[in-house]
Amino acid sequence: MHDRVLDKQLWRRGGASLALLVLLGAAGCSGDNGMGGADTGTDGGPDGGTTSGMDGGTDGGTDTGPGPNPSDGACGWEQGLRPTADLPPTHTNEYTIDLQQWMIDNDGGDPVETRQRMNEAIAWAVDQGFDKIIVPPGRYVVGELTSDIYAAGIVLPGDMTLELSDGAVIEMTPNDRHNYCVISLDGNDDITIRGGQIRGDRANHDYSGGSNDEGHGVCVWTSVNRVLIEDTELTELTGDGVLILGSAPKDDDPSAEVPSTNITIRSSEIHHNRRNGIAIVGGHNVVIENNHIHHLEGTAPQFGIDIEGAGRRDQDILIFQNNFHDNLGGDFVTSSGRNVWLEENTMTQCQVNDQGEYDASLPCENDGQTDGPIVLWQNTDTIVINNQIRMTGGSVNGLWGIINYPNIREAVRDNPVGNYIAGNTFYGCGIHSAWNRLQYIADNTIHEGTLLAYLLECTRLENNRINRVSGERFKLRNVAGQAEGNIINRDEGAPPEGDVPVHFPMADDSPYRNSSPVFW
Repeated sequence: MHDRVLDKQLWRRGGASLALLVLLGAAGCSGDNGMGGADTGTDGGPDGGTTSGMDGGTDGGTDTGPGPNPSDGACGWEQGLRPTADLPPTHTNEYTIDLQQWMIDNDGGDPVETRQRMNEAIAWAVDQGFDKIIVPPGRYVVGELTSDIYAAGIVLPGDMTLELSDGAVIEMTPNDRHNYCVISLDGNDDITIRGGQIRGDRANHDYSGGSNDEGHGVCVWTSVNRVLIEDTELTELTGDGVLILGSAPKDDDPSAEVPSTNITIRSSEIHHNRRNGIAIVGGHNVVIENNHIHHLEGTAPQFGIDIEGAGRRDQDILIFQNNFHDNLGGDFVTSSGRNVWLEENTMTQCQVNDQGEYDASLPCENDGQTDGPIVLWQNTDTIVINNQIRMTGGSVNGLWGIINYPNIREAVRDNPVGNYIAGNTFYGCGIHSAWNRLQYIADNTIHEGTLLAYLLECTRLENNRINRVSGERFKLRNVAGQAEGNIINRDEGAPPEGDVPVHFPMADDSPYRNSSPVFW
């Protein structure tokens, strides 16, 4: 199990950077985005329970859908239920590791001895009937080179809690291996990891042997069930803070695919890792809530959360009330997700203080973002509701808070479930959808941004508001579906009497084409 390594090609795609500035124009929030267009309608819960939202409750949404159900008519679909995850059982029979008895150094001593003795202490305690293992304060440097590509760390048995005391750090020793896990679940179920800091060797890693981008804080692998990670700091990893991995299907045996299920990550800080905050590669019933996820950069994809199944299926994932900022690739990308809920998150490109709060007086140190805050690939279905999204310097694609496109131009969407984008607030950026179908975009408020739609079928645009002093607001071409209640207002915060309704004459079988006198 310790010698495995993911297909490196999975992570060479860089999340989803298609550089849409080449395809459709990149400015997004500027007055002229190089597309020859005009501004339409304008002038110049507790352990052992189930978690579903904050504190294990359901206060962040409903189980039946976020709002109007887009199931009516020939272009409709049935929304999935709001995802939940079963928690592992409560573990209460405590054992605090006796450092003297086990001769474990908690001051950065020999990494091989520290790893071996800590693993022995944990295994002994579980064998003796203890199921909550407490690590005293200290710096525990671990790491044993078990193959040409892997450095092994702590391996946890099943049905236990590992609780790191305040001031306890488990840290990977500097090495030159492509792959490591500071803590590995190694196929075991019913595990809680709580507290402390899990730290990688990013600053002192030897990268001379290759990409070396698979060094992770916690490896939730492979095909495990019921895992909780909470109140933990994961930082300085050469790969991801947390990697969630299921087994892959085989050509001669599709049933070989077994996901990792019921995974909860909450109330943790995940930051300054080289690749991603959290990567999901074959996960079902995953809840990620109330985390602070920031400063991810170094090697692609560099996203806060990356759902990228690599032939596996990812489904029923709730991402709720997290604070994302300063992530070089973006905050959220999905290339394989089904029934993914992105709900009530804050996504700020930059100008954020140490508490994760936006402060316009601060400089922007992340003005080279690769893809943008939210990236939805063509065949995914995602419910994006009630998020706050702010851009300052744009990405290589432009000032788009959500980019929703296929990875191949003019590809055919074969997922019968669409994307639901509603109730979001955008600052300095907008929504970009192209070459797709089954899009429900409603009740969004865009401050100084643009809503762009191109070559879309079965689209509903309802009650969206754009507050913008100048430049393009709504920009549509070849969009079929229904549109009603959309508004522009010249000045942010202006009274309702300044609202200007925008009418797009379209039907399911008659797309709006921006006919004369508006061309683009």
